Amino acid sequence: MYKLSPSDFKYLWEDCKHCYYQKVKSGISLPSIGMPGVFSKMNSLLQSAIMGMNLKDVNSELPEGKIEVKEGFLRSLPIPPIKDCFINGRFDVISKLKNGDIAVIDFKITDPTEEKIQKYSPQLHAYKYALENPSYGEAKKVSKMGIIAINPEEITFPGDKVTFKAMPKWFEIKEDMDSFYNFISEVSDLLNGPKPPENPNCQWCKYRLCFTAKKASQDEIPF
Repeated sequence: MYKLSPSDFKYLWEDCKHCYYQKVKSGISLPSIGMPGVFSKMNSLLQSAIMGMNLKDVNSELPEGKIEVKEGFLRSLPIPPIKDCFINGRFDVISKLKNGDIAVIDFKITDPTEEKIQKYSPQLHAYKYALENPSYGEAKKVSKMGIIAINPEEITFPGDKVTFKAMPKWFEIKEDMDSFYNFISEVSDLLNGPKPPENPNCQWCKYRLCFTAKKASQDEIPF
């Protein structure tokens, strides 16, 4: 059984199949650089500010619903059709809608484009699958997924303060579980196959290769 982290789908999977394979199969994780301190602080302030808010007050395009859980952990049952992978990870926030369903929404401090946002689709679908098919606890029906992108657009100096202004933009991720299952099948095929070669465009692969012992050529062998 392969433990898959939803947060790896947007970056590690896209950036380097060799590093992804090494992490999932061998537990060799890349060094954790993390977000710069200022962005971590902004993200923490953002999550604290939205707790308890009505989704519709964050963005008028969203339905009525209360933001009530942040940074929750989840673990899923095996994912069909192959069932050799499961989801294990952490989501940003979930909101309870008026009809009792759940909305899974990620808040991103980013300059948004539709193409960039849609690359989060496997990650959001992984949250949906894990919440609806948990390995423990009560299943929850997820009826809405998406990203709220926050991109600072203006800075003002009222008095002795600095104020950053931004317009939260809502990008819905449409449900497509068939595409998600096909994606997981692709991940499974990679993990069950041979180790992918190092990626010449991956900085970590380049770093590892710099410290790989060079094999002696015939001219260097003393016989």
